[in-house]
Amino acid sequence: MGLNNNQSSSIYLQISNGKLVRSFSSPTPKSVSRTNKVGKEVHEEFYDSLTGYVKGISTKETEYGKFWVINVNDGESDYTLSTNYSGGYAVSFLKAIPNADLSRVMTITPKIMVDGDKRNSVMFINQDGKGLKHYWTKDNPGQLPNLEKIKIKGKDTWDDTKRLEYLENFVKDLFNSKVEPASAVDEDTPF
Repeated sequence: MGLNNNQSSSIYLQISNGKLVRSFSSPTPKSVSRTNKVGKEVHEEFYDSLTGYVKGISTKETEYGKFWVINVNDGESDYTLSTNYSGGYAVSFLKAIPNADLSRVMTITPKIMVDGDKRNSVMFINQDGKGLKHYWTKDNPGQLPNLEKIKIKGKDTWDDTKRLEYLENFVKDLFNSKVEPASAVDEDTPF
């Protein structure tokens, strides 16, 4: 280990309609082109899953809102997968990640599950050929806060603020507990 010049940066991915999406500034042999909401032409490649080591989970605030950021390394490349802060993809992933062995490879697969006229966004984690179950369930919620019914502009809606804050703190603790302490620096080192 030492100093390296890494010309490539992380490969950025998002999720759309149950697929992982990688965007490009110009067309590629596998990309599909479309015009986005702001009238700009975008070029996207779609993938079913991502396999590698989950190296970290954090949140990020942008002008478009708050997002979960999942960092994955497959042994050759770094991937940055972002998903909406509040939504099925993130919550299903976060409910399963405590059951994962973070020292081993896993496969992350987003899906749209259709039940009648209801569409649910979910993200599955598979390790050693087995799907990981949720750590928190309806029958065994542990300390995970329930959704709260609130009124906004006279309409009932479900608020997940406390649940997401709990999950955010949980994953911070999960990854902080996995980080090994840095070795002591020799005080005679001239820097």
